Amino acid sequence: MAGFVAYGDYDGDIHTHFLKPKMEFRKSKPTGVLSYPTTQAPVNAAELLRLHMRHAQTASDPACVRMGLMPTPRVFFRITPLTRLSVPLLLNAWETIPGAPVIQVVNGPPDGAGRGDTVLYSFLTTQLPDLHTEILCLREKGVVLVAGGPHAAADPEFMRRIGFHSAITGDGEAALPELARNLEAGLELKPEYTGGRKNDISKWLPYSRSVRTLPPLELMRGCAHNCTYCAVPLSGPLRFRSLDSARDYLEQLHSYGARRVNFISPSALEYRDSHTGTDPLESVADLLATARHIGFRHIEYGIFPSEIRPGSLNREWLRLLREHVSHTRLTLGAQSGCPERLRRLRRGHTPEDVEASVIAANQAGFGVNLDVMVGFPNESLQELITTLNFIRRLHRNHRIHAQVHHFMPLPGTILQHALPSFPGIKGREKLLQMEKDGLITGHWKLGARVARRYLAWVQEHHPCTYERFLTTKETRLS
Repeated sequence: MAGFVAYGDYDGDIHTHFLKPKMEFRKSKPTGVLSYPTTQAPVNAAELLRLHMRHAQTASDPACVRMGLMPTPRVFFRITPLTRLSVPLLLNAWETIPGAPVIQVVNGPPDGAGRGDTVLYSFLTTQLPDLHTEILCLREKGVVLVAGGPHAAADPEFMRRIGFHSAITGDGEAALPELARNLEAGLELKPEYTGGRKNDISKWLPYSRSVRTLPPLELMRGCAHNCTYCAVPLSGPLRFRSLDSARDYLEQLHSYGARRVNFISPSALEYRDSHTGTDPLESVADLLATARHIGFRHIEYGIFPSEIRPGSLNREWLRLLREHVSHTRLTLGAQSGCPERLRRLRRGHTPEDVEASVIAANQAGFGVNLDVMVGFPNESLQELITTLNFIRRLHRNHRIHAQVHHFMPLPGTILQHALPSFPGIKGREKLLQMEKDGLITGHWKLGARVARRYLAWVQEHHPCTYERFLTTKETRLS
């Protein structure tokens, strides 16, 4: 039997479509049939009771006791709002595993989990303070905990220190089969499950037969640019989705009634069809033409979450985007207006490259959203002013809008133990004035609070790890 997915209190947002599984007992057939989306195979009464016992809190059901059935440990998939877009991709992989145990998706603490049950987590670094108490409580109840997500993949040893029994590293889709087999067999879990980092991502689609959550399509995994603050390169060597795989998902998406499509690509103008090896310009042209041919009226490309690197825009690219995309703005990852900071971040471009790309985009009829970061390690007030003046000048002379974010040290990156430089009184005043003048927006204030909270949590609960922040000098990492 293929993996069956049940749902607790999992709900989607207004941009997604859902098909929740249903159970029907058809009285017209003596043995009964369990009907659910992951398979059409009939299930007899004994199997129906076994599936029921997977979700039972105790073995108190008289019918199950008479048949000698014991409750099977349950498996929960604990997701959070920030990781919900990964759900259909992982479920797509789970549903193809022969004999995979039933998995219940929950977007809150799995209160029903007890001794012997397993909870799979997917989370981001910034969410650890919120999950801390929940993890400890489940551990005390004898629940087996498995960590997944970028932090778990980058630092599985830290996951074990904070209470997890096991961590998924590498490509989660490829690691799930072995984990599922161990769970089904009742074996003790390994400290790590790794599926490697060189798998063909075309094999998996972000589409589950159990839930119609329709996220943007991941076109690339990994990155060729090893920026010091970024965790994307930790996914392994740069890999691309084939156009055939993309077409399969677009057709499925369109069949659900969707008329808008967007894509995930850390460097949108570098995508190439992995099967044909055609150059990026031709590959993107084929992709966007395919989306239009299938019937999508609103196509997004070159705007978050498919960002463009400064210096890569030219007339051919802009002509292609004008022909196919439905939006009038492009997203450029500027990050800083300070040349020295860009060099130390290993961005591979200069402020002049940013301005040249802005000018080219404006001339082609596009406005530009600039992604900028503040709070880098050892960032001085003068450096902050340099970046803000750069934004002000671009805003005065060109059609741009700056979205400002705050630096956060991420595990596995070169700056993983570099302390942020939180804006002081004068720096904060200048940022607030820029906001008041309508020159910037963004989550820099929230980002600063989240970074402070995470570091305070590490300092309180894992002082040895926090000590590394105090002894690491960012200059040694440049």
